[in-house]
Amino acid sequence: MPESLQAQDAPLAASTAAPIPTESLDPTHLGVGPWDRMSALLEVTIFNIDVLTLAVRVDSATGGALRRTGEGRAYSDELADEVAAIALDAEEMWAVQVFRRDVSFGRLIGGMVESAEKAAEAGYVSSDYVHTFEDRARSWFAFLEEEGAKEGDMILFHVVGDSVRTAYRTVDGDVPLNEVGESPEGRRASIPSFFAPGSRFRERLVRSLPLGSGDVLH
Repeated sequence: MPESLQAQDAPLAASTAAPIPTESLDPTHLGVGPWDRMSALLEVTIFNIDVLTLAVRVDSATGGALRRTGEGRAYSDELADEVAAIALDAEEMWAVQVFRRDVSFGRLIGGMVESAEKAAEAGYVSSDYVHTFEDRARSWFAFLEEEGAKEGDMILFHVVGDSVRTAYRTVDGDVPLNEVGESPEGRRASIPSFFAPGSRFRERLVRSLPLGSGDVLH
């Protein structure tokens, strides 16, 4: 796992502003093996500027499925499709996005909607859901309209069955967003959307698994 993501495996200190359940802050109850975690760095390619890091953790059963599917194989679109299918069926997943530079509200919402659109294109959710999702995201993250996300801020996701917790913690430790929703489409549009074809995270996440020798994303 890249050094920039190592700290994200440690428990996150809880905020007194809007308490988040311990199991959502601390993913150590999930699988701890090399197939139970993935990571990705999103950057602006033209300027080679780090925008955010994404760390994903899955339950041990899902990690076992990933190992049986990916062990000894090199990256391919076919393998990525199989990993995406496993993610869609995962009973529990945890993810955290940490901003590595300031990001405007418009760009933040645009990135979220793009992920939802990729999920719709892949058949994970309906096109109607994307519009509902955009309205909800603009409402939930309205506190960022003036100043946007700051370097060090993080968005946390915790999926258990069809329940999805979405929380936002600022670099100062405040928690202005801590919402829970429950629906099959909401679940599929959350962490699994990162694995949808065309997602900016898909290839990086899959390649972060211990695949066949020499399979490294440059």
